[in-house]
Amino acid sequence: MSASSAPLCRRALLQYAVCTASGMAIYCAPPNTAIAAPKISKKAVAYQDHPDGDKRCEKCAQFQPPDACKMVEGPISPEGSCRIFVPVRTS
Repeated sequence: MSASSAPLCRRALLQYAVCTASGMAIYCAPPNTAIAAPKISKKAVAYQDHPDGDKRCEKCAQFQPPDACKMVEGPISPEGSCRIFVPVRTS
């Protein structure tokens, strides 16, 4: 009886150790600095509330519907554009 219960105890102990080590790694990881990055002013990126040819905020990878940008501060128009336009990849 003790021979069959020993592997289960070792397995449970090993799983506990791995889970604990994983949890500590996540807990001790440095914070994501990209979340805390300040946004750029509209003036600095030459934002305009109308398209520049095919460049439109709604076609940019930085656009966050309905009226925000990951990089530029304040509300923006989906029809707007700026000089840091990055087209959305379609793969």
